[in-house]
Amino acid sequence: MNTNKISAGENIAGNKEKPSPEPLDLEALYHRYGIERSHADNVARNVLELFNILAPVHGLRPEFRKLVEIAALVHDAGVATDLENHHKAGRDILLLHPPANLPEKLWQVVAWTAYLHKKRIGEKKLKKLNEKDFGNMPEDLQALTLKVAALVRLADALDYSRMGSKIGQVSYGKQSIRFEIKGNGSAVDAERMRKKGDLWHLLYSTKLEFVSEIKK
Repeated sequence: MNTNKISAGENIAGNKEKPSPEPLDLEALYHRYGIERSHADNVARNVLELFNILAPVHGLRPEFRKLVEIAALVHDAGVATDLENHHKAGRDILLLHPPANLPEKLWQVVAWTAYLHKKRIGEKKLKKLNEKDFGNMPEDLQALTLKVAALVRLADALDYSRMGSKIGQVSYGKQSIRFEIKGNGSAVDAERMRKKGDLWHLLYSTKLEFVSEIKK
């Protein structure tokens, strides 16, 4: 006999009941969840620049700029709640309190972008996503989420040192794009971008290269 009690969050069939989302505007999210505003702003700046530079490759329509920006602004929503697992905490927070600044259809995109922004991503992890609620999303939203997350990962990495690194010269090859990263933290951040470019390289054939600026 199963002696486990049914928790308050489960119905009689044993399925967990999910609370209805309660949207919050960005300022309320920043305040309630202690989001580091300076980092969020830097990542948002970075992601919009990357969105523009990489537009011929990622193919996202211009109207998705706002989605990408907001996803960047709240990607660290879970840091104050659970630093070690802030990607999971952020996802759960944003599923419960999605940004009111976006249409409901895109709320899950922002939440799953937060989940995908932190850890290494390979083919195996992408396949495992289908075993989570992510796999229940419409395929077009899954594809959109992965593209948004690929950009946010790079934008987040560019501010890894918190030293104001920026994109310098961009050089275009036939199947590659080379970014020179400028600033005192450029060596650290360029290396971080190389690592966090894993999702991009799973999605696109255009290779991204990141190098620290050469001091003269």
